[in-house]
Formats: sequence, structure tokens, C-alpha cells
Amino acid sequence: MRDAVGGTFMMYVLLVFLAVYITFVAVAFNYARAFRVKNKVIDIIEQNEGIDDYRNTSGAIGDIENYLNSVSYNVNSNGNSVTSNNCPGYVDNSDDHYFNNRGYCISRYTATSDINGGTASYYKVTTFVRLEIPFLNLGFTIPVKGETRKIERIS
Repeated sequence: MRDAVGGTFMMYVLLVFLAVYITFVAVAFNYARAFRVKNKVIDIIEQNEGIDDYRNTSGAIGDIENYLNSVSYNVNSNGNSVTSNNCPGYVDNSDDHYFNNRGYCISRYTATSDINGGTASYYKVTTFVRLEIPFLNLGFTIPVKGETRKIERIS
């Protein structure tokens, strides 16, 4: 009888370890995907030398959306909501901030440049990882932030 109880305990320990391991791997994959999406969005913005109009789907925003369709990045699926409140420094109805319901936001910051008094802009990109623990009814969002190099425009 003693061996049966010890075997059952070891099965519980194995199941708990397996659950923790699977959770860790799932979180790592989701974080890696958000990190990869953030880097690609930064690359697209730098290749297009900034974003002139956030409503123009033929420029950088269109390229970003096409890329997101190819990697199926969408944090707001299944009713989980990442809102503009999760975006650092976001201001509604501003030409310098952009939030997409798929779960990323872009903010433009402008400063004077050292080259002939032109302007230099850089963009901060934030993607998100949404983690939920259904048994404990917990859910939280982890932002993954990055920024572009300065993009200078000589006037």
C-alpha cells in the first residue's frame, strides 16, 4: 500500500512540473513573436523613412498590415482587449500617435536636428503579449517596446 501512495504522489509532481514547463514554453513563444513583430515594424518604418500619414494604407502602415497578416499577430482575439490605455504616452486624435486594434501602437517624437536646422523624428513602437490564467481568472498584458533610429528631414 505504501508504494501505491508514493507512486500517486510522484504522478502529481510530474503533472505539476509538466504544466509549469508547458506554460513557460507558451509564454516564451508569445513573447518571441511580439518581439519579432516589433522589430519588423521598426524595420518597415525605417525603410520608408518614417510615416507621413497614419491613415494612408499604401505606405508604411499598409506594409505593416500586410506583414501582420502574414504572421497572424493579433493580441485582441477571443475578447481579450489591449486598448490605447496600454500605449505609453498615447493621446487620442493626435497625428503623432497611432493605435491599431490588432495590438500595437506607434508614437512619433520630433526634435530639431543638428543638420541645417531640419527636423529629426524617431518612432517608439510597442507590441504586446497578453497572458491569461483562466483557473485563477487572471490576465495581464506585457508591453514589448522599441524605437527607431533618428530619421532626419532637411527642409
